[in-house]
Amino acid sequence: MRLSSYVNQINQVFTENMGTENASSLEQGLKNGMDAILGKVPGQSITGEVLLKEGSNVLISMGDNQLLQAKLEGSMSPQIGQLLTFQIKNNSANKVVLTPLFENLSQDPNVSKALQAAGMPENNVTAAMVKAMMQEGLPVNRQSLYQMNRMLGANPQVDVQTLAQMQRMNLPITPENIFQFEAYKNYQHQLGESLSDIADAFTQSFQEMTGSGEIRQGLNFYKEVLGILTEGFAEPELSEEGSVPNPPVQNAGEEAGVLLPKPTEEGVKTPTALLPEASQAGTEQKVQESLLPEKELHELVRQLKDAGVPEKVIGEVSQNRMSGQELLHQVEKMLSQEDFPDREKFFDLLESREFKHVLKNEMNRQWLMLPEDVGKENSVDKLYERLNSQMSRLNQALSQTAKADTPLARTVANVTGNIDFMNQLNQMFTYVQIPLKMQGREANGELFVYTNKKSLAKKDGSVSALLHLDMEYLGGLDVYVALNDKKVSTKFYLQDDSALDLIAQNIELLNSRLNERGYSASAEFINRDGNTNVMEEMLNQNKNISVLSGYSFDARA
Repeated sequence: MRLSSYVNQINQVFTENMGTENASSLEQGLKNGMDAILGKVPGQSITGEVLLKEGSNVLISMGDNQLLQAKLEGSMSPQIGQLLTFQIKNNSANKVVLTPLFENLSQDPNVSKALQAAGMPENNVTAAMVKAMMQEGLPVNRQSLYQMNRMLGANPQVDVQTLAQMQRMNLPITPENIFQFEAYKNYQHQLGESLSDIADAFTQSFQEMTGSGEIRQGLNFYKEVLGILTEGFAEPELSEEGSVPNPPVQNAGEEAGVLLPKPTEEGVKTPTALLPEASQAGTEQKVQESLLPEKELHELVRQLKDAGVPEKVIGEVSQNRMSGQELLHQVEKMLSQEDFPDREKFFDLLESREFKHVLKNEMNRQWLMLPEDVGKENSVDKLYERLNSQMSRLNQALSQTAKADTPLARTVANVTGNIDFMNQLNQMFTYVQIPLKMQGREANGELFVYTNKKSLAKKDGSVSALLHLDMEYLGGLDVYVALNDKKVSTKFYLQDDSALDLIAQNIELLNSRLNERGYSASAEFINRDGNTNVMEEMLNQNKNISVLSGYSFDARA
């Protein structure tokens, strides 16, 4: 907006509207308004009420018989009675240039009324606060306004819209929750990515400790971390020849699962049929995966020999009969010995690329889910029980090293905060992240169940869900699932036609499994740009979101 105001000039438009008898008072008001403007400096702001409007011309009252004649530019279209706030860009003797502040763009006369009724001052901050509360459907009364105003005062750097949205979702306003909430809104919340970063951050922290001469502290920290990863490991008995009579199956039953709703007499449950078939426990023994590729395995065996590792252990590794978790357990035992072997050679082992691969692979095995394991009952609960326990112990180990402000400490804190935030979301929504390991690649999944209070109360079995996957080759994939009685309808959204074709060609695998369980299925395949933001899906739900008590996922279980 550019406002050109002259003390001795009165626009004919306003003179005709107000009447000739008011011309002198209008002229005096314009003079007073110019005097008030000239008494300020560029950068300061003024606020005024729109008295008259015709075309792009408006007359603004700043109170105390101070008027400003203004010409609007652009698409701005204020209403009579609307309160506008401007910043002074220039104020010379005969010309003033004002810029409207952003808050004017969606100003509502009800904002002023709400603030006046609450006895609160009207300014840019309080006006934005009221608008944000109205947009989120929050109550706007004296108590709620003062409560939100206190939150703003305690969190001056936080966007008011964020605070209003968190208030509507009944999320505690804490620095940790604010950080996680904004991360979820900005696609920076993926749990799987943070978990993968822990291995690299851990080795970096170990290097910093030992590089600064804190050798004993570094070794003790390494031992603590290995103890966390091998807790509860049942060491198999080695034969005289160094073989294992009954090779162990790694952590049987601790696989991860995905929740998709199934109507039952008790409420909303999980039909595993909607996801990849889980392997049947006990029907066949798992094949022991190779610890490392052959070339790396040979190098690891050499390093184990140099480090003084017992021959029985070396024999098991060389014959690929030892799991990663068992090898870490054997190394942790050696770090606990009083008569420690050659420290320099042992450092070479711990710092080697091959041993770091074993460590990272074991972390991924424990913290990421395999697609064939999704759908197993209680597997999500077990995953998050393990994560919650291990992150807590990592935090404790870090606190003992006085390394609180390191990449590892920040990454562990982010994972812990993410899990805790997820649990709080589940007080209102059914939502969970699913960190996945797919053919040697990491992927991140999110499951959000749309809830409706009326349908839940009627128990008519109608429920829908969104499964969002971020994958390296297929990119973002959104699967909307609607379940009504025994009818399952799905919509697949991808950004790439070839990816859509791939899914369409294999959809019969899913349909046949559903048919075997008594479901009838239909599917649509849609190409679209952009991915779904699950947090936005939650925010767009009705204000009467129902709590699925007893069935919402608890990440701290």
